[in-house]
Amino acid sequence: MIRKLIPFLLVASLTACANTGTPRSSSAPAASSSSSASSSSSDGYGSSAGSSYGSSSGMSGGGKTCDAGALQSQIGQKATPSVMEEMRTRSGSASARMLRPGQLVTMEYNATRLNLIVDDKDVMTAIRCG
Repeated sequence: MIRKLIPFLLVASLTACANTGTPRSSSAPAASSSSSASSSSSDGYGSSAGSSYGSSSGMSGGGKTCDAGALQSQIGQKATPSVMEEMRTRSGSASARMLRPGQLVTMEYNATRLNLIVDDKDVMTAIRCG
């Protein structure tokens, strides 16, 4: 069964990559689930495992855009919910999420979202928008 799904997933991934730079038409809103933002398992900081901060209105694409360039000096530091919120504010993004190793995440591009990629000890290894 997995052999039948691999070509389909490959085509879907390539299509998503090809459509990243094109603007969406306002007649077909994106159907995205907010299950990652409503995760209830907690880590050592009392935040959800798929931590996400900021308003959900940033999903529409209108408004703030993310600029992670000035935040690159923070790589190597420990990520906490308060650090993530401060970096979200500094980047000008509408939302932020912390991505841990092995965590399942949605892969749609969101120009108003800040992604903090951390290792298993919550040390930031990359900071990207999307």
